[in-house]
Amino acid sequence: YFQNEQATSEAMDRDGWLRTGDICVIDDHGLVYIVGRIKELIKYKAYQ
Repeated sequence: YFQNEQATSEAMDRDGWLRTGDICVIDDHGLVYIVGRIKELIKYKAYQ
C-alpha cells in the first residue's frame, strides 16, 4: 500500500506473494488461474 508499510507487510507473505483473497491454481505451464475467493466480500468506500 502506498506509503503504508504496516498494511503492505500485512498483505504480503514471506515469499513476496500478495494476499488478494483469491484462490488460484498454477498449471504445468506456469499459467495462473483464479478459481474462487476465500471470502465473498467487496468493500467500496463505506459500503460492503
